[in-house]
Amino acid sequence: MIITVDAPDIYRPGIDDVVRVFYPGCTIKTGNPDIGADIKLNIMVDVQQPYLLARGQLKSEAGESGHLEQSQLKHGINERHEARRLARLVVFRLLEKFTHGQPSPWGIMTGIRPAKVVHRLLDEGFTASEVKAKLADEFAVTPDKAELVTGIALFQRHYLADEPSCSHKVGVYIGIPFCPSRCLYCSFPAYPRDKHRQWLAPFVDALLREIEATGRALRSNPLSVSLSCIYIGGGTPTCLEPAQLDAVLASANRHLRTADTTEFTVEGGRPETLTAEIIGICQAAGVDRLSINPQTMQNRTLQAVGRQHTVSDVVLAMERARTAGFATINMDVIAGLPGETVKDMRDTMEQITVLRPENLSLHTLAVKKASRLRWEVSKQPMPSATETAAMMEIARHRAQMQGMLPYYMYRQKNTLGNQENIGYTLPGHECLYNIMTIEESHTVLGLGAGAGSKYLRPDGVYINQFNPKEPWLYIKRLDEVIKKKETGLDEATKKV
Repeated sequence: MIITVDAPDIYRPGIDDVVRVFYPGCTIKTGNPDIGADIKLNIMVDVQQPYLLARGQLKSEAGESGHLEQSQLKHGINERHEARRLARLVVFRLLEKFTHGQPSPWGIMTGIRPAKVVHRLLDEGFTASEVKAKLADEFAVTPDKAELVTGIALFQRHYLADEPSCSHKVGVYIGIPFCPSRCLYCSFPAYPRDKHRQWLAPFVDALLREIEATGRALRSNPLSVSLSCIYIGGGTPTCLEPAQLDAVLASANRHLRTADTTEFTVEGGRPETLTAEIIGICQAAGVDRLSINPQTMQNRTLQAVGRQHTVSDVVLAMERARTAGFATINMDVIAGLPGETVKDMRDTMEQITVLRPENLSLHTLAVKKASRLRWEVSKQPMPSATETAAMMEIARHRAQMQGMLPYYMYRQKNTLGNQENIGYTLPGHECLYNIMTIEESHTVLGLGAGAGSKYLRPDGVYINQFNPKEPWLYIKRLDEVIKKKETGLDEATKKV
């Protein structure tokens, strides 16, 4: 399908995102009367005091229709942001009328962090009820999703207080870019361990240098930066050799961890890597949050997507972690895996319930460019949008029955049914790192291959830096990586 859009360039990215919500595989071209198109959209935004007006027109072989949205220009309103919102909303309403449906429960909220909008509205003095109404009216969000994201934002307010020391609190992410194998849906920088084994030892040596240098930079910062949490992810950190993982944890404790560090997570994503020895190393190092990620409790699906563990491995890993004394365990589940049904999700959640994790991270399958699934999706028996939504509801209900609350969420492009990724927690077990990262409330330093750093300056401006994804390039450019991190940290904590 070809869709042409005639609109000012400033509005095009948001408009194009909305169009792809309705027509994911379409070709979008700049509006031109000479271009043959299935749908032609014309969008205009202008000011007629005291209102900002957005007009839209849709033409197709079936005829044409128009729509108008307006917003009053009150004191303090960001006119540019409001104009972009209106342009997106006009397109959404036109296509909603044309298709006789609403393909996304999130309406025009196509960005990664919907809760940010809620936080902004709460900061402006709107009540929770008013926020939910605005999400429905001004962003075309369905009532259930408005309720969900508003509740999450209210939960997070305690952790996102606007205090003077906020910019001096940081988190650290340590990325281990190796896995036992590469899953069908994976798009992360994760290299099969056995195929790239020659890079494990050199990578760990380089990582230890970066950890030490980062700790030195944190300690020497004149504004007394406070390290709140450490998160070791990947990849699969626990696929390292035991001595290598022990060295990484010991270095993090020696050079990074302080009395202010209240959370230390290790992503033990592949249950088959969580041997008694590996779990013992984590426990001895003071790791207090462990992630054990089954993704599904259906053995046939695990085999189909390229994971090298079974349901029995998940159960055994949980037993070992409990025996070692871990009080906070997270489990990841993916809704929408190829070949899975609503019945499969119900069975998976029943089995997860028996294991009683303190955290549940519920992801919607996203078909990403860097994954093998993107090239095979047409050959895979993918669940429908309706089935995926039902799977999410089953997981939500089960989490609620366990006394869990939703505490963070984010969205991705190309998810089945335009659903979200959401974290549930038992009260008192919420992951601070997840909140800090998703809501971009603090500086987070990324160490290791493929890790990203996000520096939050006191004036609210973000500075992004990324380490090389390939282990060999990370090793080669380590001095440059360390220097950039030192410069970024200075920039994030200087007075403005």
